[in-house]
Amino acid sequence: MSKNSVSRRLVAAIRTSALASAVALGGCTHQEDTGPAAPQAPGTPAPLASVIVEPPPAPATAAAAAAAPVGPQVPQLDPPIILKDVGFKTPESVLYDPDQDAYFVSNINGTPFDVDGNGFISKVTPDGKSVELMWIDGSKKASTLNAPKGLTISGNVLYVADITFVRMFDRKTGAPKGKIAVPGATFLNDLATGPDGTVYVSDSGLKPGKNGFEPSGTDSVFKIVKGNRLVKLIADKELGGPNGLVADDSGVWVVTFGSGELFRVDPTGKKEAGQKLPQGTLDGVVKLSDGSMLISSWAASAVYRGTPGGAFETIVRDVKSPADIGYDTKRNVILIPLFQLDSVELQKLPGPLPPTSASAATTPAATAAATAPATTSGAPATTPPRSGPKGATKGPLTAPAAAPVGGSATPSAPATAAPAMMKAPDATIPKK
Repeated sequence: MSKNSVSRRLVAAIRTSALASAVALGGCTHQEDTGPAAPQAPGTPAPLASVIVEPPPAPATAAAAAAAPVGPQVPQLDPPIILKDVGFKTPESVLYDPDQDAYFVSNINGTPFDVDGNGFISKVTPDGKSVELMWIDGSKKASTLNAPKGLTISGNVLYVADITFVRMFDRKTGAPKGKIAVPGATFLNDLATGPDGTVYVSDSGLKPGKNGFEPSGTDSVFKIVKGNRLVKLIADKELGGPNGLVADDSGVWVVTFGSGELFRVDPTGKKEAGQKLPQGTLDGVVKLSDGSMLISSWAASAVYRGTPGGAFETIVRDVKSPADIGYDTKRNVILIPLFQLDSVELQKLPGPLPPTSASAATTPAATAAATAPATTSGAPATTPPRSGPKGATKGPLTAPAAAPVGGSATPSAPATAAPAMMKAPDATIPKK
């Protein structure tokens, strides 16, 4: 495919996505004139999240069942736990830290390009009962965060992708540990850690434009070796907008939101043949130890599961704007940031799945450490549940493993228009 044709496809997709974003997000709370939310003191718990309990669909009549087309078998899923109304602001990535048994959530709090110093990282207990909203407060000079996106851990360091920098923090205390500039980058997006501790970072090749986003031609994947030495692994404007990453012994796997592909880059920087998924606008990717992958798709409002080279099927449906997903290896739960809804969905998978491989878990085992000080809980939120299947109800907050069995995960119907492709809460980028 010629470079011109790829560029035309990406520009057309961006314009379509910007229009869809304008329609879907006309009432979005991320307008510039609202300003950031009032800071919350570190360690102060946010109110408990609302929870949506989605019941199984009503049994079909015999006639309807007989007429229904036979499709792939999709496993039954427990109803998801939705963490909402706790103060998340444009959550982009969720990462599980197995050593502390906690989730980290990156919050852009504005548009993905704004150098505004108001991004933050939240720390959440797996049951959702305690949220340190401003665990890392980007408004503090020493802990600068503008539009934090992808997260990964290597050793005792938490790495955060932030526009043109990779910032580093102590994974246990949140204390700043420096930053790494990525010259020429325009939109650093995801991070992943390889089995040897090497950190990889994607540049999605985007810049602000009249329609919200435009290709910058900087599509790349870099690696950070020996703690802070930056090496360019691959750079090509035809990479299709590299987004989610997962690294293993064979190289680094990449999913793209521009071309909707999954492909691998070998250790020498050679891009191997890829494959298209059922729908595109791909964001996060997690690799399980059996070789299968979980991949989020904005266009499908779903999370797929499949093996590279094979078929990918919908395993989680009806998740609007699913951004950079994580995976809780202890509880067999997918962690799904709902970018446009300021929420995080915790979806338990059916049956015992293999734990995430070391590369996908993002870190070699670190020295055991005490978890962060416990915080007290607030009262459950009483806001209405997010839109979903008819009959959805709201129930008390419970741990994912204790949730009652609920509806099945059937493949979603094709979207009429792709959601905000490049992860913008607004259709246009405000002028400085």
